[in-house]
Amino acid sequence: MEEPERQFRRRKPTVERKIGEISENDTRVAIIGKAFKVDKIDYTFWVDDGTGVILVESEENVLPENGQIVRVIGRVIRNEEVHLFGEVVQDFSDADLEALEEIRELERTVLPKMSNAIAFFGGEEE
Repeated sequence: MEEPERQFRRRKPTVERKIGEISENDTRVAIIGKAFKVDKIDYTFWVDDGTGVILVESEENVLPENGQIVRVIGRVIRNEEVHLFGEVVQDFSDADLEALEEIRELERTVLPKMSNAIAFFGGEEE
């Protein structure tokens, strides 16, 4: 007997965003900021990254400490207010946030120029 073909649903890719940059087209985002108002009963907390604040519903009962720097990867939920369903909550307390911001800026400015140069010279990106 032949096995039926398995279908796998792939998650949409995650995009790095500042809270203030989350758009209507975003379905999965990664944000970095300071956790506050941690609610151990509802498993929720708020994140502030300097551009805005957002409520995060935590999956699997993983909660940060108040004041902890975290990276949250999750689905954007749109009800009355936009919030995140946190699929992953990572401790970013030891991360060099200034270096991360420099890398993001380089990605925004240099990568498009590189893609244009590759296309101009007829190269293929792999």
